[in-house]
Amino acid sequence: MKKAIAAAVFCLAASLAYTATGNVQPLNVKTGLWQMSETVTWTGLPPQLASAMKNGQTIKYKSCVKAKDLNTNPWADGSEEKCVWTVLNSTGTDMEVRGTSCNLGKDFGMTAEVHGKIHVLDSENGTGSFAVTLTGNGQTMNGHALYTGKWVGASCPANLD
Repeated sequence: MKKAIAAAVFCLAASLAYTATGNVQPLNVKTGLWQMSETVTWTGLPPQLASAMKNGQTIKYKSCVKAKDLNTNPWADGSEEKCVWTVLNSTGTDMEVRGTSCNLGKDFGMTAEVHGKIHVLDSENGTGSFAVTLTGNGQTMNGHALYTGKWVGASCPANLD
């Protein structure tokens, strides 16, 4: 009986894993160099952190998107957050992701949790909307990040490869 239960649990776990991976399809965008714009607006941010966190400022950066990146957050390369990304759901045009173990806030003794959605307008243009929560030192700060991305070209400079 114990073997039958163990086998049933194993089969259930395997089917759940298979189902979860079935929800992830790579985004339908071109690989190569992308120009990104990011604007994060914070609430609950102490004044001394406003400039360090670039509250409300638009930051531009370049991201080198490789084929393997289309199964995760493709435009994270080049951003300052450096999170570990988990895809919750993805189609060819929309992706929902969660970021953990982010660098964001570490300098201030805080941890970051990120939840976001990416939408592909076409193979050369995309947008994103992310909720960011920083906690630590008895404080909680919330950010709302908006991203736009435009494909620039098929090759990336050596410093982004």
